[in-house]
Amino acid sequence: MSSFWTPSGEHEVPNEDNEGAAFDPQVSGAVDAEIDPETAAAMEQQLLEAQEQLLSVPAGQIVANHVIGLFELAALHLRVDPPNLDEARLPIDAMGILVEQLGEQLPEHQTLAAALHQIRLAFVEVQNQTPDDET
Repeated sequence: MSSFWTPSGEHEVPNEDNEGAAFDPQVSGAVDAEIDPETAAAMEQQLLEAQEQLLSVPAGQIVANHVIGLFELAALHLRVDPPNLDEARLPIDAMGILVEQLGEQLPEHQTLAAALHQIRLAFVEVQNQTPDDET
């Protein structure tokens, strides 16, 4: 059985052998109390629907969405007072790796490359406006 990590902990993922297994709240860590079978079945159905929805979207689109999330995270760290350049640097670097290495595999590559250029310029501008003792 494989597992899936979330901030709330490690969760077992059913494989083909136990795909029809009932939802086990103790294994998933979803709740401490027992869940009635009807609620468990509904939760399992919602999970399957969410997985199907995720699979219906091209992987490149999901990765591109995460790249935009990195842009937004970096921008947040640059907008606070005082700016947190150390925290902005990591999402900008991660964004650069994805955009530059994946290139045309990403949908809207030119838009993502322009966003990367824009956030890098913003970083340099904020860095130049920040006194040395605040970086």
